[in-house]
Amino acid sequence: MAKLLSDKAWPWRRVLVPSRMYSMSCMELDDQAVLNVIEPMMDDVMSGVSHRDYARHSQHFSVDLKSTLTSEDFLAQCDKRESLWGRPGQRDVVSIFRKEKSFSVVWHQHFDKTEDQVLAVTTIAVKGGRYFVDGFFLQ
Repeated sequence: MAKLLSDKAWPWRRVLVPSRMYSMSCMELDDQAVLNVIEPMMDDVMSGVSHRDYARHSQHFSVDLKSTLTSEDFLAQCDKRESLWGRPGQRDVVSIFRKEKSFSVVWHQHFDKTEDQVLAVTTIAVKGGRYFVDGFFLQ
């Protein structure tokens, strides 16, 4: 369910988060507003990875992003990732980047089989008045 940000934080606008309803430039969102939108989506993306569940992994994907990853490709990537890194654990925000109609968050994504620092990047774009995951990768 959407949570309304306090009018005290945004006296000139009202923003619903994380309902994916857009009512302002992404450049105007502070870090907490960005995280309020992206964290629930990223939780689902990474839960899908952890449980090898393509539907959960891709449920917030834009049409464009969903068209680039089939269920079979997703499972093949899961096999490779699990053999190298294991299952995903906690993630720590490293940086947030904003554009007028999108924003990206970079995380340090922890995995249970490696001490390597794994980079997770997710881009959220505004399309048709809603927020969608428009880019995602682990490296």
